[in-house]
Amino acid sequence: MAKRKTTIKKNEKQQQPERVWRWLVNFWMVIIMFAIVVDFFLRGKYEHIMMPIGMIYVSLLSVYVSTKEFERWFGMYKGRHPGEIGVVLWTLLMMGLIIAKITLGDHYEISPDTVWTYITVITVFIASKTSKLFFTKQTVKAK
Repeated sequence: MAKRKTTIKKNEKQQQPERVWRWLVNFWMVIIMFAIVVDFFLRGKYEHIMMPIGMIYVSLLSVYVSTKEFERWFGMYKGRHPGEIGVVLWTLLMMGLIIAKITLGDHYEISPDTVWTYITVITVFIASKTSKLFFTKQTVKAK
């Protein structure tokens, strides 16, 4: 019984960094999405901070996803938090901005930095899914 508790505690310790990265990514996702909406409706007033915020978010996202993939490949990852949720949120935001731009007219612009961030999020997601698919194929071959 003592060995089982040790194993559980060890697994919990391994998951703590993932929780920290996930929390940071979600926190910055809320920050950047809020900033994007504010910048859009204030007609680019905060455009000068959009790229730095986007770079921070994308960097944290990349570290988080890379960590998850590393753990998957070394048998330490138990996937419980699908990236599809973040991609859906980003897609809804972009669709909302496009609809708002069409509805409100040419005075409102979607920042190129916003488009860059969205494309990067999609790219990271696709890279993660490709890695997962490749890992799954490798695992099936090994059996």
